[in-house]
Amino acid sequence: MRGRIVIVLLGCVLAACATEQAAVKEERADTHYNLGVARLASGDAKQAIAEFSQAIGDASDNAVYHNALGLAYLMDRRHDRAVASFQRAVQLDPKFSDAYNNLGSAYVQRANYDQAVKAFRQALLNPAYLSPEQAHLNLGNVYMVQGRTTDAVVEFKRALDILPDFAEAHNRLGYAYLVQGQLELAIAELTLAVRQAPELATAYQSLGFAYLSADEKDRARQAFQKVVDLSPTSEMAAEAMRQLKRLSR
Repeated sequence: MRGRIVIVLLGCVLAACATEQAAVKEERADTHYNLGVARLASGDAKQAIAEFSQAIGDASDNAVYHNALGLAYLMDRRHDRAVASFQRAVQLDPKFSDAYNNLGSAYVQRANYDQAVKAFRQALLNPAYLSPEQAHLNLGNVYMVQGRTTDAVVEFKRALDILPDFAEAHNRLGYAYLVQGQLELAIAELTLAVRQAPELATAYQSLGFAYLSADEKDRARQAFQKVVDLSPTSEMAAEAMRQLKRLSR
């Protein structure tokens, strides 16, 4: 009987040690994850990758950590590794809509648009997804690249149905209308975009072209000048300057 008690007690001690070690690993992983988030926020992708990798070393089955690592790889322009990390995240948690949305973004960076569409659609299958407007926006952007402007309009509208003050969705919907030649609708949406986000230079650029197409030259000048003011060193500003020179002749 005494030997049995010793064995039982020894088993309890070993179980307690294992539990304690697991708690230590979990705490250590969480610490590395939080450090990685801070590094990512500061733009230090490489250090973020190091921190998230250490977190995964202690908690390899944590989908959130793999998703975070994918974001760091995406920032570091290591798109293949980003895809692998996001794929692992959704493998661990098939309802992880943010990871599916990020996976779609990684596919876009690789110009793998069909796979991106699938990933964005998968993100939208989860009714509990907290940011479906973002997936609709991203899906619409892919459709624009594919030349599916009508489908893109549908997705941008869906994003706005969810979040009416979504400036970027107004911006993209306005651009889609501009591509379709629906100038009044384009100007209306782009005007909403710059009203909600006065720093959105891309919306002013599209607004300038919309006004130009509508032969409203003064308003076109104002819009193009705003692009130059907001983003003076960008290629977009260079194009705006070219348009301003043409309008001054």
